[in-house]
Amino acid sequence: MKNSEHKLQRLKERITLLLNKAENTSYPHEAQAFQEHAERLMVRYGIGRAELDAQSAHQGKKQEAIVEEHFEMHGVYRLGQRDGLSNVGRAFRTVTILQTNFSNSCRLYIIGHESDVATVKTLFSSLVIQATLAMTHWWDAEGKVQSALWSDSEKQIERREFQRSFYVQVAMRIQGLYEEESSQAGTGTDLVLVDRKHQVDEFVSDKYPYLRASRNRASRGSMGA
Repeated sequence: MKNSEHKLQRLKERITLLLNKAENTSYPHEAQAFQEHAERLMVRYGIGRAELDAQSAHQGKKQEAIVEEHFEMHGVYRLGQRDGLSNVGRAFRTVTILQTNFSNSCRLYIIGHESDVATVKTLFSSLVIQATLAMTHWWDAEGKVQSALWSDSEKQIERREFQRSFYVQVAMRIQGLYEEESSQAGTGTDLVLVDRKHQVDEFVSDKYPYLRASRNRASRGSMGA
């Protein structure tokens, strides 16, 4: 067996440590190094947990429950956070991300197996802190000079877009890590991840049947659309 509960628990502890370091350093390049290391371990943890759960199912043992949790966003940068974090969540191959928008807040719903949901939610919380710190550092070093003649609204939009870009870069790295880890592990890993996502899709379809109809309508659109 490639993975065990003990091995996965150690990975989880290292992820937490790395995220804490990324949040608490005042050096952006150092924070990025910690963050990228944590992302790689998160992907490995997710793959390992999926493989272990699949093995449990094969042996007739109980599998992880599928759960739904939400993540709230408030403030003037919530739209950038919503779009960016949605991309990050969707980069994980075994969860589904839904969203609801209110007048003064946004909410992302994270649906998946318990360990996957916990990982994504922990990452979201850490990224909000890191994106804010990175934006502040960038603004003090470059943004103020570049935006000297801008209105307050334009400055706010620029800071929001910086945060959105920060999240999108994280999402792209995670997607690349899944491809890298899967290619090294072989096709069996892809099959396990696809099956795990299929279980989540079935859960979502049962709980939100109107989304199934929406997806079916969208799938009949043109390739260009």
